[in-house]
Amino acid sequence: MSYFSHSWLPFIYLYGLGGLLFISGIIITLKSGSFNLKNHVHKQWLWVLVFGFIWYMMMHGVLTLVALGYNKFAVLIMFLVIGLSISAYFQFRRKTLNNR
Repeated sequence: MSYFSHSWLPFIYLYGLGGLLFISGIIITLKSGSFNLKNHVHKQWLWVLVFGFIWYMMMHGVLTLVALGYNKFAVLIMFLVIGLSISAYFQFRRKTLNNR
């Protein structure tokens, strides 16, 4: 079997199906009224959930690249993700401090 069927096919299945279930869960909680985007704390948690899903998916992808031998490319992506994470943290923190 090829590398694709052992590495990327399960990755696509995991995050494709998991992403659909994740989005479905968010939509269900929004429609039921238990998750209100007008509430600042709820909006904050929505971004935490979405960012957490994307962060975990990116880290899993980077580790898959390392396992397949694409070390330089994986390190580049990892630094990009860490840089985006740091900037998102400060942006998130700035919005939180401005809304108080």
